[in-house]
Amino acid sequence: MPRLVASLLCVFAAALFAVPVAAAGTGGVEFYAADLKWVLLAAPGSGVVQVLDVSRGVTPLASLRNARRGTVLAVHVQRASRRVWVLADSGLDVHDGFNGHLLGHWAAPEGVRLERLETNRAGQLEAWSAARPYEAQVGAAVLVPAGARVTMR
Repeated sequence: MPRLVASLLCVFAAALFAVPVAAAGTGGVEFYAADLKWVLLAAPGSGVVQVLDVSRGVTPLASLRNARRGTVLAVHVQRASRRVWVLADSGLDVHDGFNGHLLGHWAAPEGVRLERLETNRAGQLEAWSAARPYEAQVGAAVLVPAGARVTMR
């Protein structure tokens, strides 16, 4: 709990000075979306992401949960739609940032250890495993290698 309090203080200091915060090296995840004035926090080893609005004080917006999710590795906010993407041991989830509803889940491919989230040159979100990017495609149950052609049969 003291670690969470220290993380909160660090995030609020960053929010005060409008400095973006990325995934923390201590095992937890902290992210500040300056334009939305949202703070996203996941405690070390946790599978739950807390979404806080810090535009006028601190207002909890949602707790992003998925019973199948493992430890949170990274988060990304899709600002226009207010969707929050959560990368975890089990794969990639997308949630509504306001109410926390789970909108989609893509499992990690067999034998793949996911590490980080990045946007490519086209602005699409990719989950990375070592030097290989994967993407969430509508209709697919698992993440597919970026650029792969998927047919639905």
